[in-house]
Amino acid sequence: MLYYLDELRTAMSATRGRRRYNLISGVLFIVIAGALFVAGAPFAVFVTFFCAAFALDIALVVSWARSDVLAAYRQTESEP
Repeated sequence: MLYYLDELRTAMSATRGRRRYNLISGVLFIVIAGALFVAGAPFAVFVTFFCAAFALDIALVVSWARSDVLAAYRQTESEP
């Protein structure tokens, strides 16, 4: 499990675009969560927002990790 989490962490910071995405999505999450808190939104709305953001982020990171592993496999397969 720890190896899998390390692979996900590596996939998140593998390229400049991915690091930029992580920074921007983190800032947007904090801004939207703060706006929901200031607006006095019900707790259920905040939980729904948190779960949706978490699920979408995990799905994206897993797809990055899979594409990185596939690319590494193809590279080692093509070497003599």
